Amino acid sequence: MSSLHQGDYRAVINEVQLTYSVVGSGPLLVAPSSGWGVGTSYLRNGVANVLDKFSLLCIDTRGSGRSGRPIDSTRMSSAHMADDIEHLRQHLGLETIDLFGHSNAGAIAIDYAQRHPEFCRKLVLVDSQLLGFPANEATQRLLTEWAHDPRYREAIPHFGKPMTFTDQKFTEELMSFLPLYFHDPGKNMSQMLDTIEVPLTAWAAAHQWAADARANCDQAAGLDRIKAQTLILVGRHDFITPIPVAERIHAGIKNSSLVVLENSGHFGWIEEPVRFADAVTRFLLNE
Repeated sequence: MSSLHQGDYRAVINEVQLTYSVVGSGPLLVAPSSGWGVGTSYLRNGVANVLDKFSLLCIDTRGSGRSGRPIDSTRMSSAHMADDIEHLRQHLGLETIDLFGHSNAGAIAIDYAQRHPEFCRKLVLVDSQLLGFPANEATQRLLTEWAHDPRYREAIPHFGKPMTFTDQKFTEELMSFLPLYFHDPGKNMSQMLDTIEVPLTAWAAAHQWAADARANCDQAAGLDRIKAQTLILVGRHDFITPIPVAERIHAGIKNSSLVVLENSGHFGWIEEPVRFADAVTRFLLNE
């Protein structure tokens, strides 16, 4: 499926100059970044090393990483980012794609698979967001359980505060509660920090969140439109896109399977790399 060479590329896609990279060798797996300003460094430097049997085509979503911004900042929704994937597929001449989405990139991938079912062959959703399906009760339950846990005690007061949308301050504020995203932050958080490029792009976060709020999308209602064979992975201890979200996605996509990573939070490829890689590899290679 992959005839692309490793390297960094830039192209005007859907009226935005997008940057994308190809890393690794093997069957092609398309992996957009989350749309809120993180870019693809954690995919290129982290996920690609774990999924070493594949070529990852890592897309810096519009406004994030090394990609450009749309002239109209209202065109920053997850749906616009899904449109970029389709335009890039056409640009590269790919008949179908296998799509990998983590966190908010999972919501972008869901939107793509809902609207372009004929072009999405397989779908891997990792700790995926589902727009319009909040899981506030599950999140709050975990935060309450963790209130006196030394792993999280200092981070919890920082979560949920209004964010400051300058790059440096936005990055500092997110890092203040980053331990909450790990089952074992003391062991695993530093590895995540080694793979991510900072500062994050606050402009992308502000405008994507606003655009998605205006769209008022209910992705759960359209899950039955997804025809791709789908693998859903979620960490047992993921507080931000917790198990009820993964279960709702699984219930809505007919041809799907759900894997719970028992010793992971939001980043299963870091906390349980062997089980993560085994599940994804078997799924994509039909083993």
